[in-house]
Amino acid sequence: MRHLSKAALVIATTAMIVSGCGGKDQNGAPAAGSSTPEAGKKQKLSIWTLQQADVNIQEAQKKAAKSFEEKFNAEVEITTFPYLQLKDRMLAAVAGGEGPDILLLDQIWVAQYAAANYVISIDDYLQKSDIKADDYFKGAWEAGSFKNKMYAVPFDVGVWGVLYYNKDMFKAAGLDPEKPPVTWEEFLTYGKKLTRDGKYGTSNWAGSSESVQCMVDGFTVAAGGKLLDETGKSILINSDAGVKALEFWANMNAISPPGSVGKNEEDAMTLFTSGQTAMAMYGEWGQDTIATRAPKMNYGVANLPKPEGGESVGTFGGFNLAINAKSKSKELAWEFIKYSTNVENQKQITMLTPANKQAAKAYLDQKRKYPDVIFNQLTTATYRPNVANYPEIADVQLQATQKVMSGKMTAKDALDEAATKINKLLNK
Repeated sequence: MRHLSKAALVIATTAMIVSGCGGKDQNGAPAAGSSTPEAGKKQKLSIWTLQQADVNIQEAQKKAAKSFEEKFNAEVEITTFPYLQLKDRMLAAVAGGEGPDILLLDQIWVAQYAAANYVISIDDYLQKSDIKADDYFKGAWEAGSFKNKMYAVPFDVGVWGVLYYNKDMFKAAGLDPEKPPVTWEEFLTYGKKLTRDGKYGTSNWAGSSESVQCMVDGFTVAAGGKLLDETGKSILINSDAGVKALEFWANMNAISPPGSVGKNEEDAMTLFTSGQTAMAMYGEWGQDTIATRAPKMNYGVANLPKPEGGESVGTFGGFNLAINAKSKSKELAWEFIKYSTNVENQKQITMLTPANKQAAKAYLDQKRKYPDVIFNQLTTATYRPNVANYPEIADVQLQATQKVMSGKMTAKDALDEAATKINKLLNK
């Protein structure tokens, strides 16, 4: 899965068209770079976004678009697609010199679009605005860059992942329900104690989705490693840190149900919410899943386990906003992006977490249990490699993970093999 989760995808653009869009900054002054339309002449702006199942969200978008239209004497056309259709149709459109003015990009698409010159660098716009890198989660901001230039403003974020644990199952196993495991070693030790009576400590997975690579990438960075070198031409996943990270993930087999290599992240979460496993690693939006499937569960949320002496690190997912290089309304598109990503508007996101830290803090305090845990995980999260052919690289990584989890290869051998293949992809 090239995105956060099926549940998260359909709501990722809730605040993309948040209420109150306009052409003034927060102090009421004309915004830097604002376009001034000819009197009486409507500007047109097109946006492609994700389909929304929630009627309330749809209504909010319509109202917000109307507000923006009134303030800028503009006509906003919004077209919605399911995730995979958005991915395929938008790429085909921009490749043909068409497509919407504003592009909603999954973080892992940014480099591909930037490398092909389908989107413009926004560095000049940023210099004239009050949008600052320090206002956003570091990993989310850097995910909008390519070759030292910014191409997209981070909009909303999620992180793979946080640790969910069943407090009642902890008590039954003689574990303190208020002291979740902190280190990798503790996690495996706890898992062994929780694997009893036909139930398991946790469930890892490989499946066919990219989420497993988000987890292993985060663990690699947690162990002091890097994913790419400074040139972006050499993969580093076969370092000692990368090997240890993949070994940790594979070692969970001993405390996971049989067949984990064929499971995906949704299967793992289903096992947790049905009481078959005591711990699960999943995105912070998993609280919504628990509330729906197991509303009476007595659970806790903790940061991901970390290597001894390391840091708890997850991997970002989320969406960014960029401007089509062929747009005839670039100034207006920037105004829309700028206003829809300010603090006050971002606070109105109803599902995913705002990328702006101040808005995220307010959102998490209002919407989530254990908000400080989630905020901390977002603060330390890394991002996936900013390379144009990232999907191919992720596939190679997944194959290596599957080989290790199934016992066909050691972590070192599998990652050495994968690194050789990936380096050829990076340098072709």
